[in-house]
Amino acid sequence: MSLVLVVDKGGMPKDWVNFEMAACYYAKKKVLWELGEKMKTMFGGHNEHGEQSRIDISCIIGVSGPLLGDKFYNQSTLFADRMTLYARDWHICAYCGDEFSTSQLTIDHVHPKSRGGGNQWANCVTACRPCNHRKGNRTPEEAKMHLLYVPYAPTVHERILLKNRKVLADQMEYLKASIPKNSRVWRHAA
Repeated sequence: MSLVLVVDKGGMPKDWVNFEMAACYYAKKKVLWELGEKMKTMFGGHNEHGEQSRIDISCIIGVSGPLLGDKFYNQSTLFADRMTLYARDWHICAYCGDEFSTSQLTIDHVHPKSRGGGNQWANCVTACRPCNHRKGNRTPEEAKMHLLYVPYAPTVHERILLKNRKVLADQMEYLKASIPKNSRVWRHAA
């Protein structure tokens, strides 16, 4: 299913939303501007004159503020979900270097959570179950397991791109404009 790219009034990407959530932005008059093709037309009820309401939803909408609360505007160093982390790491285990399906992967905290490590992008890597089990509650150095790549916090634009598997051409062009050419996400966007 295609999703709508929601950006703030300055053009900074915030999240992907489904058509129903996008319609809420329109209905609450929070859409300031639109870019790209119209993706869908949603129809509502009829007024006293028999006219049916309709909302034409564009693939990129600039909004005036959060519909979902302040959390929407404060996405920062914490990773959103495991699928986005796996995409950042190309589904490759940070320890053995093999590529795995999603069901065979886990999240490893380089500095273990039980020892104060958090869910920050720079502390989390993709690991296969055997490697994560072998590393256990130790740092890579203590486990004598070397990281094959350095975890990093993707930019907002990279994070948004990694989060959606079905990016439309207009959305891709919008996001590509602000992602460095040497970014690791280009393997996914090709």
